[in-house]
Amino acid sequence: MRTIADIDILDNEPLQNRVMRLSLVIIVATVLAVVLLAFALGGEKLDVWWWVALAVGSFVALPVHELVHAAAFKLLCPGSRVSFGFKDAFLYTKTDGAVLLRGRMVAVLLAPALLVTAVLAALTLAAGFPVLAALLAGIHLSGCSGDILMAAAALRERLCTHVRDTETGITLLSEHEGTV
Repeated sequence: MRTIADIDILDNEPLQNRVMRLSLVIIVATVLAVVLLAFALGGEKLDVWWWVALAVGSFVALPVHELVHAAAFKLLCPGSRVSFGFKDAFLYTKTDGAVLLRGRMVAVLLAPALLVTAVLAALTLAAGFPVLAALLAGIHLSGCSGDILMAAAALRERLCTHVRDTETGITLLSEHEGTV
């Protein structure tokens, strides 16, 4: 297999700036949606427990997010050794250089964005707090920006057939020798 591109999410400053911009766009969209939702519904009672739920939901989502990545790796790449790391503001899941088909890696990358966000929203909606649900979902999705950008890069590269997990991101690979 040949290497198409290395995507270094931890040490590439321009890429980290793109992650930050996407995260800010998601947060701004979330705040606008929450304001409109609160206006449409007449608001929510913002007592101390509402704020505690916001803080707990936001922080608990981080390790759960990484555990979902780990479970997805175990499911879609059996035998891979999964571990966790922390650098700067990034908590991340890593393997021992596992190589997956592009679609499987995209599923691993996006699983927490879909599953954790859905569970946060469902739990808070079931508890009767739609504004909190929208806010928690948006906060979590903003934290998925790096995963979203890596998945988009893999999907955008038409020669990419496989993706290798690396210590600092992913490597896009192709089993095709020539160019298409």
